[in-house]
Amino acid sequence: PYAILVGSLPEGKMGYYVGVFNFFIVIPQIVASIILGFILKHVFSDQTIYAFVIGGVSMVVAAVLCLLVKDND
Repeated sequence: PYAILVGSLPEGKMGYYVGVFNFFIVIPQIVASIILGFILKHVFSDQTIYAFVIGGVSMVVAAVLCLLVKDND
């Protein structure tokens, strides 16, 4: 993703935009790790396999949704 992003940015603002892009990657990871820990402990009784199940189901849903995206070319 960074290589694609850098190829389309102006030279003078590249650091700024890559930094902002990094926020959109890191902050959801931090929030997800905090929330997932709470969910695993209180909802799934510390059964970590459910984290993998949720991740797998999310990947399948994302793949199906990607197939629905129409290409303009």
